Amino acid sequence: MAGVVTHFNYTDTVYGSNFPQLLQALQNLGVHHIRDGYFDPNQYPQLVQEHQQLQAAGIRTTYVMPYDPTILMSSVEQLAYQTGDMDGIESPNECDILSNCGGGGLTGILDAVAWLPTLQTAAQDLNVPLVAPAFSNWGSTALAGNLNQWVNLNSLHLYFGGRNPGSPGWGSFDAQGNSYGSFAFWLDQAAIDTPGLPSEIGETGYMSFPSTSTPYTVPESVAASYVPRTMLLAFKNGYDKTFFYQLIDEPTSLAGYGLLNSDFSPKPPFIALQNLLSLLSDPGGSNFTPGSLPIQILGGDSNVNQLLLQKSDGSYWLAIWLEEPSWDPANVVSLPVTPENIGIQLGSGYATTTDYQFNNTGNVVAFNQPMIGNIAPLTVTDQVSIIQIIPQ
Repeated sequence: MAGVVTHFNYTDTVYGSNFPQLLQALQNLGVHHIRDGYFDPNQYPQLVQEHQQLQAAGIRTTYVMPYDPTILMSSVEQLAYQTGDMDGIESPNECDILSNCGGGGLTGILDAVAWLPTLQTAAQDLNVPLVAPAFSNWGSTALAGNLNQWVNLNSLHLYFGGRNPGSPGWGSFDAQGNSYGSFAFWLDQAAIDTPGLPSEIGETGYMSFPSTSTPYTVPESVAASYVPRTMLLAFKNGYDKTFFYQLIDEPTSLAGYGLLNSDFSPKPPFIALQNLLSLLSDPGGSNFTPGSLPIQILGGDSNVNQLLLQKSDGSYWLAIWLEEPSWDPANVVSLPVTPENIGIQLGSGYATTTDYQFNNTGNVVAFNQPMIGNIAPLTVTDQVSIIQIIPQ
């Protein structure tokens, strides 16, 4: 499931002054989950009304708690009852690096952990999950220890520093042989403090601009390729939800990461994610058990990535792409990606119908995908293609 990080509790920013436009943007994007900050419902009645509107639009909120043990859990419960949109309570954010968590470092980590039993009481009373604290530095999870007695799922922050989302990483290796910065590395870290529990990505995204000469940022055209691939790879790796940081460019919270420009116009990655969610949505799929499809990919190398999904109407949807970098974030130059010709071989009784090809503006071009016998020939690029397959 896809979500987006918002800051509606930053009442002195664009989030506080343009709620109707931002609500419409969330609806246009097609997400049903946001990650935002806790607020006192008695002090901010306008925010209560806004979250009531989010709930009415089918959008639920994971509330991130600031580190403040003076907050009464009765206030948290009042917030949930008044807004009606609470999807979960998340423990304080990045306490290993932020000074507002007892100074950060080991003290911040231990302070966040010490508050978990109190937060757990509120979460249990409200029948919502308690999300583990997300850390930034390697080693923080080991310092936090096993948190399973208090939390229901983990939260991880995966930022790729301008690299492609399928990057094998760029830092030191963990005990399992996975390098810092990869999907697998962060799952290894989650297994340290929440073994056996599901994980979600609390933050991920790219700092993107129309063009850029700043190392470890990307052009918006590259983000349009990397963002949908991030979503697909997160699903393949078993993450429960993926929250993209953030909805709109806002100078006090890392401008450039927004899916919307500050004038509310959509960036190419917004358009790409919107199209991905629209193509793969299945309103009737909540009680649906997917079947199996006899399928084989012929040709191509190890960079060919695929994800096969089925909708409740019986149709299959194959997302396929080359998981290669098209941008060198250190030297700030484009990298060529050579397309590969493959074949999609299907069992009898199935046929490809349409290829929905994404491009670097985030838009999708649909064209017929014919078959030769039981094989559909296809050229794969670093842009996602989604192939519709139906029973005959």
